[in-house]
Amino acid sequence: MAPTNERTPESTRGADRRPASSSRRGRFPSPSVSATVARVELRRMFRRIRAQDVWLALVALGSLTVLAVLPLAFDVASEWGATLASGDAAPASTVSLLVASGWVFVLAMGVVAGVGSYGEIDEPAGMLTVRPPKDVAGGLLLMNAVGYVPYVVVPFGVGFAGLAAGAGTPLPLVGGLAATAALLASAMAVGYPVGLALKGAIRRSTWLSRLKPVVGAVVAVAYFWVTFAGHLPALVDALSPVLGGPPLVWLGDLALVTTPGADGSPLGAAAALGLSVAVVPVGTLATVRAAEFAWFADERRDTGEEAEPDAEGTAAPSTRPTGSTRLGDALGLVCRRQGTAGVAATTLVRAYRAPLQLLFAAVPLLFALPMVEGVLASGTVPSYAPWFAMLYGAWVAGVAAPLNLLGNQGATLPGLLTSRASGREVVHGHLLAVVAPVAPVAAVLSGAAARASGRSPAETVGFAALALVVVTGGAVVAAALGARFPRFDGIDVTADRTATPPSKVAFALYSVLAVLGVSAAGVLTDEFYRVVIHSLLAPRLPFGLSLSVAGLERVALGAAVVLVATVPAAYVLAVRRVSGYHIE
Repeated sequence: MAPTNERTPESTRGADRRPASSSRRGRFPSPSVSATVARVELRRMFRRIRAQDVWLALVALGSLTVLAVLPLAFDVASEWGATLASGDAAPASTVSLLVASGWVFVLAMGVVAGVGSYGEIDEPAGMLTVRPPKDVAGGLLLMNAVGYVPYVVVPFGVGFAGLAAGAGTPLPLVGGLAATAALLASAMAVGYPVGLALKGAIRRSTWLSRLKPVVGAVVAVAYFWVTFAGHLPALVDALSPVLGGPPLVWLGDLALVTTPGADGSPLGAAAALGLSVAVVPVGTLATVRAAEFAWFADERRDTGEEAEPDAEGTAAPSTRPTGSTRLGDALGLVCRRQGTAGVAATTLVRAYRAPLQLLFAAVPLLFALPMVEGVLASGTVPSYAPWFAMLYGAWVAGVAAPLNLLGNQGATLPGLLTSRASGREVVHGHLLAVVAPVAPVAAVLSGAAARASGRSPAETVGFAALALVVVTGGAVVAAALGARFPRFDGIDVTADRTATPPSKVAFALYSVLAVLGVSAAGVLTDEFYRVVIHSLLAPRLPFGLSLSVAGLERVALGAAVVLVATVPAAYVLAVRRVSGYHIE
């Protein structure tokens, strides 16, 4: 009889009892597998950045800023090193405070990374089938830690190099680099699992899921407020009791223990080193548990009946979104056609669920931070504040949706174009979605700023009314530009989230037209604005041209007439473009 390959029951039972791979046993991630995951994720992150011109421009701008600041930091650190070497330990407290602040910075970035897109898995069904969650979680933790190496090692390395140059010995580099490695590893090991745990809590709570866009907006505003309004030193001062006490002060001891004259405590340095070594494995285990809590959560969202309504504002009962239909019903009270209400409700719900799309409309707020800071410091509102509020209202109304009303549809564009909603209803819906919330706010802000800057009640009412007109007209012009110059390719805002900004042509044209419109209105109605614009333009005219105040008024009047005539033409263009648009 020919031999058979069938196993006996004993051999089968023995095969079933074979131990699993050593990398799958135990609670800790496999170092080799986690390193592979981290390497792949870092490579993908770099490829995404190279493929996006917007991010490349931001990285280049940030690099230039850092390169400009690093020589200054080196010089200051060199002076501190010389002072310490002379026996004066005064700079030691400042260095210790900076090191502790670096730990808090990495901690905050770790929380943001965990709760944000860098705590997500691409293709989780495949990844978590091939490898245990612990290996993937360890790889993402390592990837985030390595990703922040340039932001931490470069500034601290330059600083401690300057300290060593001033002290005349390379010894400060030893303690400085040890402290840098300790703060990076320990802060990320604490912050990243906290972020993952927050992600899991948000996914498991309907209430938190609904509030996520609001919380994200508050955090973003607070970040830019602290960063660009000069409040970072005040924040560090407020946190100084925590930054100057144990265990964070021990990191300062570790950084300065090898610096002559700094009087760094060897005991504190040993405590910082030992605590960092202990925190990393504990944080790794916490990352694994928090990752499982976040990744295997059933998201508590209104997804069972939350499909977006179609252009007619209707949907099948099984996919009808509760919040969207309520909003559509409310908008239907002021709309003659149901299609207009449906488009407006869908646009507003999308803006709420995907607030990153509104990121581009928030850019001008960076220029408003110095003005707000000056108002808070002096208690007086500048005369140009109502005009800025009006211009920003027109900017938001245009950029938020109409400036790319076709490109924002994404995969739903074919459904929109083939729905019963006409091009007129699509344009009306987008205009209603931005004018209804933005125009009243812009009117109130412009009127309040006018009143606070010392203008009469009649002028205050005039500013509020003019803001309503400018915002509405700007939204119409933006709709025409968005229909004529759509953009369909998005950019990666985060690792797993994309946004579709308006095209560069539409963005530039609308920016110029918005500034011209508000400036023309200001020259014609506000004497102060007229004088300021004249003083800015007159000395800078080319070819020896001259311009009087009366001539400026005539130019502004001509520009205003052209822009007013542009609004109905833009409306007709937007409607015809959307009605006749087809996908090849």
